[in-house]
Amino acid sequence: MNLENKKLVLFDFDGVLVDTLLVCYSINAEIHENLSLEEYKTFFLGNIYSAIRKDGTPKISLPEFPELYELRTREIIIPEILKSILKELSDSYILIVISSTHTKQIKKILERENVLECFTDILGSDVERNKVIKINSALEKYNISSKDVVFITDTVGDVKEARECGVEAIAVTWGFHDKETLEKVNPIAIVDDPKNLLKIINKVLE
Repeated sequence: MNLENKKLVLFDFDGVLVDTLLVCYSINAEIHENLSLEEYKTFFLGNIYSAIRKDGTPKISLPEFPELYELRTREIIIPEILKSILKELSDSYILIVISSTHTKQIKKILERENVLECFTDILGSDVERNKVIKINSALEKYNISSKDVVFITDTVGDVKEARECGVEAIAVTWGFHDKETLEKVNPIAIVDDPKNLLKIINKVLE
């Protein structure tokens, strides 16, 4: 791919490309019996790794999490509409995954779903846990202004971290946070139907 003069589309992974909310929650709930789904969702109102370090917060960054995640996502798919969108976007933009999941796990699913080649970089939790640092590193690596970048996410925390970098975020409602929660941080757009995602990305980056 010729990367010159390309704009950048950043994708969160869990909740955006794959429906893994209940997978991730169930792993943690088995170990922390009093952890409710709604409480788990609140960890994503900021950086997840900052949330789990606070006093009194259940430790959810578990050594066994990657192994259990891989086991329980073996049947997880990326919807065909999203795969089609990724393939079309990759013709016009640089696509990068920025996620709190381990890079190895992300790559396995993307490869299995035949869309790994759509992405130029995969920046998982093993690369860096702070998404602000990862977003800024992508801007620097590709020498791209923040106005030529958009982050596709499903959480309030990601919208906030993107904003710290001067990057607009498009929020989707089929992931970890619902529309009402996402509206509180005023992303540049909120998408309820994957069919509308491509059009909105193009509009934001025009």
